[in-house]
This record gives sequence, C-alpha cells and structure tokens, in this order.
Amino acid sequence: MVSAAVSTVTLTKALGKPMYELDAASGQQTGAPVEPATIDLLDVPAMAAAHGFHEFDLSVYHLPSIEHGYLVDLRAAFEDAGVELFQLLIDTGDVDSADPAEQETGIAHIKGWMEIALELGARGVRYVPGDGEPTPETIRASGEAFRELFDYAVDLGLKPATENYRRFNLKAGDLLGVLQQAERDYGVIADFGNARGPDKYETLEAIMPRATSIHAWAEVDEKGDLISEDFQRCLTIARDNGFDGPIMLQSGYPVDVFQRTREVWTRVDEMREEVRAVFGEALQEGA
Repeated sequence: MVSAAVSTVTLTKALGKPMYELDAASGQQTGAPVEPATIDLLDVPAMAAAHGFHEFDLSVYHLPSIEHGYLVDLRAAFEDAGVELFQLLIDTGDVDSADPAEQETGIAHIKGWMEIALELGARGVRYVPGDGEPTPETIRASGEAFRELFDYAVDLGLKPATENYRRFNLKAGDLLGVLQQAERDYGVIADFGNARGPDKYETLEAIMPRATSIHAWAEVDEKGDLISEDFQRCLTIARDNGFDGPIMLQSGYPVDVFQRTREVWTRVDEMREEVRAVFGEALQEGA
C-alpha cells in the first residue's frame, strides 16, 4: 500500500532542531533544542493524525529521553492517535570496522536501540554500517554484522532495514554488497536527498526494486518552490519499480530556503500533492 507519511525529520525545525545523543557514561540521552521549539514530541502523533498521516519515522537524534516512563508516554501518544511508528531510525553506531572489538561495540549499541524500539512499539528499525571506507574487507565484515543484527531484530519482532545513508552506504553498489553478504531479507529506505549528485537517478534505479519505504526530499528554487520535474522523476522511478510502502515527506534542498518560505504543514501538503500526481489512485489517503 502506497501512503504518504511524515517523520521527525519533517518536523525538525518545529522541534527546535534538536540533536540528542546517547551518553555512554550515564546511558541517557543528552542535548537540547538549539532553537525555540513550537511543538513537543509527545504532541506530534496527534498532529500527524490530524493532517491525515498514520505512519511515522522517529530518529534517535530527536528522542529527548529513553527513560522508561517517557517511552511509555510516547508509545501511548502514538497508539492513542492511531499512528504507527513505522521505524525507529538508528542514526548512530558503526559496524563497518574489520576490527572485531570495534565492531562488537557497534553491534551492542544498535541492539540497545532495537530494545528501545520494542518499548516504543515500533514496527521496524533502520541502521547502516557507518562512515567508514567501503572495501571488500569492510563490506564482508559489515555483512556479517548485518546478519547478526537482522536475526536479533527479528527475534524481537522487528522488521530490519537499511538506507543509502552515511558514507558507507551512499553508493548503491556498496549498500547492495553489504546486503548480499548478510544473506538476509532486509528492507531498504530509498532516500532521494542522500542520492543527490550526478548519479542520483542511477542510484535510485539500483536500490528502488528493494525499497520498502522512501525518504522523499525535493529540490526547491530560490523562492522555496518545489522543482516538480526532479521530484516527480524520483517518484516515477519508485512507481515504475512497483514501490508499495510509505513515502516519508521530509523537506527540500536547500533546507533553510524551504523551511523559511513555508509553514511546515504547507510544505508537507505541497509534497503530498506531488506524490498524488504521480501515484494517483494507488496512493492510500489518510482518514
């Protein structure tokens, strides 16, 4: 089912552009918004539902607390709003090292976030190898780590996915190489923004047949208006490859121009209209 959805990335500015990180010593999230926040994460599920969105991606960078009580409250907010937490985006942790000790640390880190995803009631999790240099050796090592992580996620009842995100996975060949080594049925997020550059459409063509969700970024002009030709071409690649899943409407590049010239839900509605133009009746509209 093709659907339009949103994420905390969509709402980054409204959340105050936070960048929370896990402190190894305390085992808790540290950090704070760098701008005045206009919304609270606990209110976001109801807001998403009110705008017709019923699937959501949450980045660990935007989760202010992993205290049990807070996780219970956030899970209840999603359930009360009828919004599915589609994926917890595990944006940290490196498993791309051929050094067993370093890799073990990264695996343990990602497993810890998987357990938090389970507490939140997430359907799945997304993680990537890291920011290292892809080589035959590190692709093999990452594939072995992905095999272990996949099995752990599935045992928890979570659906694992990866993405063309961070240095190691930016090129389609490296991403697909890791999955081939893993020998597991991973989902893939096709991110339009991370594919930017001269090989953008080739990258999307290569990974889209395996895509289970999309992070949709648009290009915008100096006035903040969507460049429909580029955005619809990306969406058409998805449609023509039989894509059937949620399309997370993120933002536009340059980000500051798009955010400055549009109120957040106006931006989202403009992007949803583009999805509607490409997918037509195949797009499941929110209640």
